[in-house]
Amino acid sequence: MELAERFFQTVDHYGFQQLALSLEHAHLAGSLPGDHRDPFDRMLAAQSQIENVALVTADPVFRAFGTRVLW
Repeated sequence: MELAERFFQTVDHYGFQQLALSLEHAHLAGSLPGDHRDPFDRMLAAQSQIENVALVTADPVFRAFGTRVLW
C-alpha cells in the first residue's frame, strides 16, 4: 500500500522512465515465436528487445521469447 501511495515519488526517486507503446513494439509482439499468447507479456518482451533493456521478472516465459531478463 505504501508504494501505491508514493508511486510517482518512487519512480522519480529511482530515475525510472515511462516507455510508451509504439507500432514497432506491437508488430514485434505479434511476431514473437512460441505458444504463449498473453498479449501483455508479448508486448513487454517486444519493448524490452526493441529498446535493448532487460526485463526484471522471474517468469521463465520471457526467456523463451529471447528477451534479456534480469532476476
